[in-house]
Amino acid sequence: MARVSVVRVKNDNVEAAVREAIEMAGDFDIGSGEKILIKPNLCCDKPSGSGVVTNMSVVAAVVKVVREMGAKPLVGDIPIVGFDPQHVYDALGVKEIVEKAGGEFIDLSKEERIVIQIPNARKLRRVKIVKTTFEVDGIISVPVLKTHFFTGVTLSIKNLKGLTDQDQRTRIHVLGLNTPIVDLLQVLRNQIRYVIIDGTYVARQIKPSGPYYGPTEPKDITKLDLIIAGRDPVAVDAVGAQIMGFNPKDIAMLREAAERGLGEIENIEIVGEMPGAVGKFETTLLGKIMRFLNKFWTSRIFNPLVHPLAKKLFGPEIVAYRQVMKEMETGKKGEVVLTGECDGCGICVRSCKVGNIKLVNNKPVIGDKCIKCFICVEACPKGALSIVGL
Repeated sequence: MARVSVVRVKNDNVEAAVREAIEMAGDFDIGSGEKILIKPNLCCDKPSGSGVVTNMSVVAAVVKVVREMGAKPLVGDIPIVGFDPQHVYDALGVKEIVEKAGGEFIDLSKEERIVIQIPNARKLRRVKIVKTTFEVDGIISVPVLKTHFFTGVTLSIKNLKGLTDQDQRTRIHVLGLNTPIVDLLQVLRNQIRYVIIDGTYVARQIKPSGPYYGPTEPKDITKLDLIIAGRDPVAVDAVGAQIMGFNPKDIAMLREAAERGLGEIENIEIVGEMPGAVGKFETTLLGKIMRFLNKFWTSRIFNPLVHPLAKKLFGPEIVAYRQVMKEMETGKKGEVVLTGECDGCGICVRSCKVGNIKLVNNKPVIGDKCIKCFICVEACPKGALSIVGL
């Protein structure tokens, strides 16, 4: 059974609420000396407390807790398509806030990318992602509690999309958004240590606006003063959806994630103060129109007809469905094998964030879930692992 805490912020003390939420949910398994990536939602240049981006007070609180555990807190995100990352970071003052709390801000927009493959993916078979994602020991997803006109809700699972390169976002969208995001969760599931949802301020409506009609214009901002936390990202998102008045089973992303065994949407123990009705969260008229048109854009049959219009409306970054599907079929070649002298140190095992390497008789055995990031080859101090078949 997954355990999720819901804690109310009292007297504007966000840090105390974050600490209480973690304590009540428990299972905050952060080890001394570990590098932990704290992943907020820094999608655009709206201010902290707008209900569109994660409240910086919540980010600072998480940084402090992670640091106190003896780990190294790193904070980073890449904004949505059309927003200049540096402008967003400066507008939010995130670097200064993180450093003051004792963490390190990483400009993920400038970090090295790698292309990985996702074994058994249903749609997103390959994706370009920030290499840091697999170099850290774990990830804490810290989204803001909000709705989305395509997916219903956008919480910790969808927050992972911010680790992909900006040019991957339209590809994920044209593939249908829900299933490819669950594919991304599948490959990152072992990396996710915890989820803390910022429900301090919520926007009951978010209007599609700005570049590519991203959901960036908040309406009817309410000070909800809630922190939601837990280890299971699907369960935490399910509780967040309930708070906003949604049945988790009606949210395709959550339903599919649960069906694929990536988390719980029903078997959840909720501790703390689960609020009653918090009012309506509605989709704007433009959002409803966008959701209707999206059905045609993400259709294999209709996409060729609507793609020219979509490209004209949204810009050159919009990619056709057929092109994306062709990219998905182009597998990344190469296989990791042991070719040198191995001393059984186990560094390759620890470097594999999908658990695909095991030591057998003090020698690495590579399984069938390789995502072809090849970080294990780089990490081997003896140079005993090689890539063949390139």
